[in-house]
Amino acid sequence: MKSEWLIAYAYLASGILMLIAYIFTHIYDLSVFMEVIFIPFYFYHSIKFKGANFTLKFFAASYILAFFIEFLGVHTGIPFGRYVYSTILGPELLRVPVAIPFLWSSLLYFSWLAGRGKIVTSSILMVAMDLSFDPRFSMHLWHWVVPGIYFGVPLSNFAGWFIASILIFAVLLLILPGDSKFSINALIFYTLLGLFQCIEDVVVALYLPALISAVIFVCIFVVLYYFHPSSIRKN
Repeated sequence: MKSEWLIAYAYLASGILMLIAYIFTHIYDLSVFMEVIFIPFYFYHSIKFKGANFTLKFFAASYILAFFIEFLGVHTGIPFGRYVYSTILGPELLRVPVAIPFLWSSLLYFSWLAGRGKIVTSSILMVAMDLSFDPRFSMHLWHWVVPGIYFGVPLSNFAGWFIASILIFAVLLLILPGDSKFSINALIFYTLLGLFQCIEDVVVALYLPALISAVIFVCIFVVLYYFHPSSIRKN
């Protein structure tokens, strides 16, 4: 197994340790720290797995587009619904935390790998991830002006995530080659990352969102694995 995937699984293992520490200390910054270190881990993995040129283009395009979409979101409510960020995420530019587009880029990258660079598939993977963490993150990191029916999250948010992801992936495909090869490690990591989010939901007593998301992640793994069994690569 290549070093970038070993580091990927090590990241998840460290997340479990961090979660155990949070259970005993209830220091919320521990949870935030795991999201923060996800960013340099993403850069390391992308450079090792896809190369510096791909990483630069993917990050630049996804960061700029994600920032623009978040700017629209916090100022107009389009496309997610009206929400405001708390101060936990640090410095802001035009009311958008600087860290948020970094997290978008990270999730877009791993969804792109697991979704084989397919626009619709990769966008569905993005929405699936948000179904798990948005009910939890909106307890502290941001707040919905009008809470929605999905555990406080408006359904418009998930439609917005899908539309935003479609747009970003479409632009990325214009400047980067598609990646139609199936990587079992990419799918396994995406699934485990999603299930880790479910565990975090359980820790904060969001049991039903955790169950719903866990079922979705398992179904995603089965469907994507089943439809691409003959093209598995050992990376």
